[in-house]
Amino acid sequence: MKWLLLTLLSCICFQECVSGLLCHQIDGNLNQIDAGNGQVFGVDGNGAIYSRNEGNWNTISGRLTHVTVGPAGVWGVDKNDAIYRMLGGSWALMAGLLKQIDSGGDRFVSGVNMNDDIFCAQRNNTISAATYDSPAYHHLIGKLKYYTCGPFGCWGVNSGDQIYFRTGVTPSQCFGTNWQQISGSLSMIEVGTDGSVYGVNSAGNLYRRDGITSQNPTGTHWTHINIMREKLKHVTTDLGQIWLITKSNKIFQCQ
Repeated sequence: MKWLLLTLLSCICFQECVSGLLCHQIDGNLNQIDAGNGQVFGVDGNGAIYSRNEGNWNTISGRLTHVTVGPAGVWGVDKNDAIYRMLGGSWALMAGLLKQIDSGGDRFVSGVNMNDDIFCAQRNNTISAATYDSPAYHHLIGKLKYYTCGPFGCWGVNSGDQIYFRTGVTPSQCFGTNWQQISGSLSMIEVGTDGSVYGVNSAGNLYRRDGITSQNPTGTHWTHINIMREKLKHVTTDLGQIWLITKSNKIFQCQ
């Protein structure tokens, strides 16, 4: 019994006890990761692109600094902020310039540019986007360094790590209506395709937004998910699994 207790407390090898979740380190090193629609994509510090399939990383042609996968498909941006969409297994150059992009909305995309200006492309424009002169984007008032959307709305953080929720967002009106500031401080934030919201603060700590429903899309409070030793810089979630990137680019999977 004593041995069992010590084992549970220490979570031997690369495993960590995370507020009821079990995490383990997986192979590879990534700078950014995104999960959605049962798929996982990531990019490393050299811009190499990977997808996860049956427990292995597969190399994808091209070079990107940020990649996203969700209901709107697989999109990414490169070191020059050029935007690409995966079409038929190849990258197609799209209109616009963004430093961060998100395809987690209801088949619409959103993101921010080098000046922290915020943009989105509505569902009808996103679905048909196939050439360098598409899609058409809407410019949202405000400044954010990271912007992400899900089934209940869109979340973002600004250069001061303040957190905002965009009200009134729909697939046909991705630009929404107003900004609602949410308590707390995060350096990045991600919305899962199930509506769950996770974020990482500047100290490398992981937080989850609790109480989110379709009737209360902003939830009620933040819960700190304690992770021993490792400091984080990126989080994404899909199908009940949480994927984490540490500040040293290690990859952890939690469930």
